[in-house]
Amino acid sequence: MNWRSTYARLQITFTVYLTSAFGAGCWSFLISGLLNIVFDIGDNESLVYIGAPLFIIFFPILTKKLPEPLRKAGLLSDPPDSFESPNNRDNV
Repeated sequence: MNWRSTYARLQITFTVYLTSAFGAGCWSFLISGLLNIVFDIGDNESLVYIGAPLFIIFFPILTKKLPEPLRKAGLLSDPPDSFESPNNRDNV
């Protein structure tokens, strides 16, 4: 493994995980806020009993689904396997 493929792997991991956490947090906050208004429950109950489970559900779903759209948008580099050299000459 060379430094280019290591960088690509780290970039994909951090970008996808941070984007998934941000997206899951936004969606769970929005949905728990709407359900808080509709059912007139307290702020603490809606965030703990609705927001936290939604975050736990959304995070793995977004982690699995986001790499392709992020790559099309140009936020992710090529897959790490494309940086592997066939004869391993440029490994440092």
